[in-house]
Amino acid sequence: MASPSPRSLTRNPVLWVSLVYLCGVVIRILYTLKLQRPDSLLYADMGLYVDRARRIAAGVPLTAPDVTQGMGFPALLAFLIGDGRFGPAVIAQLVISCLLPLALGLLGAAAYGRRTGLLAVVFGSLYFPFMEYGAVFLSELHMIFWMALAWAGFMAARRAQRRGAALAFAAGGGLAVSIAATFKTLALPAAVAFFIADGIAAALSRDGAGPSTWLERLKPWVLRGAVVALAAAPVLGVMSSVCTRASGRFCVTGKELGHDFLLGHYGRIADIEWNGPKHEIYKFGSPSSFLRNYERHEKVPFSIGDAPANKAEAFRYIAKHPGEAIVLSLDHVYDTLFGAVMWPTMNSPRWTIGAVSQFVFIVLLFVPTVLAAATVVRRGLRTALTTRTALMLAPIGALLFTVMLATGEVRYRIPFDIFFITIACAYLVSDLKRLDGGGLSPSETAAARSRS
Repeated sequence: MASPSPRSLTRNPVLWVSLVYLCGVVIRILYTLKLQRPDSLLYADMGLYVDRARRIAAGVPLTAPDVTQGMGFPALLAFLIGDGRFGPAVIAQLVISCLLPLALGLLGAAAYGRRTGLLAVVFGSLYFPFMEYGAVFLSELHMIFWMALAWAGFMAARRAQRRGAALAFAAGGGLAVSIAATFKTLALPAAVAFFIADGIAAALSRDGAGPSTWLERLKPWVLRGAVVALAAAPVLGVMSSVCTRASGRFCVTGKELGHDFLLGHYGRIADIEWNGPKHEIYKFGSPSSFLRNYERHEKVPFSIGDAPANKAEAFRYIAKHPGEAIVLSLDHVYDTLFGAVMWPTMNSPRWTIGAVSQFVFIVLLFVPTVLAAATVVRRGLRTALTTRTALMLAPIGALLFTVMLATGEVRYRIPFDIFFITIACAYLVSDLKRLDGGGLSPSETAAARSRS
């Protein structure tokens, strides 16, 4: 058997993608171990995560304020730094950071095909925010990794030709999304939005070779959803038990919207100081408020974990200032998409790289995503709702709706950049036009799906 010639090797895109990926790994190693070790930044949220991890490792009972953030990351840190050393936790951050571009490539390939997957690996290897969140003790990196795997499973389940394979992919996606939700609860509304969009696509599909009634078309969707729910139940059940026990009321993953709702709709404030009945004091502000130069400080006489009190105070303020609340909600969307720089990068010497990454997002991700959406909408609303692009846009829509109800900053958007990257890569390599843009007839599209 003849060996491949050097020219054929250089024309192989997998070779070039592998080289870029390896360069990304080297950059991550240098960045995480030399420029910004995660254990060198233990303030604000990073400090809270580490403090909770130490108390979990010591067996100290958790209280309601402890579950105002997802419990997945403190639990992971408790396992990794149980003996007091940060080394294993730093290595774990680095390993997940290096694996993330590959998970993103799986998502791109499952959603649109091989070319999209390869370009997604390249983009994920060089995208600075993914490197940055691998070099701090925050939960975003782990959420991104597990969300990429979850949606790769969801999309692969939709395309699988055999029922057994489809259910296996759905189960894997369900397990992955439950793990992602333990790190950041935003994964759950994103999954709900995706399955709503998937159900609409199934009901509206007009594939002549498929079932004739919309009820028959919905059966595979219902089955996939049931398998996803069953696969997600064990992890979410454990987290719900921990959260409910700590807070004294039922909760799922340990994130309560109440204090974020108040923080985001209490006027143009810099921060809020919560003073609980047991003298526990928490003070938080949104990075976007800092960047907007808001200077007013507020204090409230209840705990940050008292969801009813937070919501009641927020609704009281909104009732007096409804127009202001609407404008603030729109500001949250703007700050999430187009904010100046993400936190905590804004406080580091590398804030300029973070600011440049925002321009990269706007030019190379946001604009192509808008153009991609326009491409599918041109085919008509009914057809657009059945496309893969609509499914990739659904989690982004869930994010924007959520930040309207809470607060908005670039950091919240970073995990959802995997969907922007997938759509933009599919648009740039023409996979989107081939599959969603009407470039093929229905029969050719079905054939392309089976091949890609």
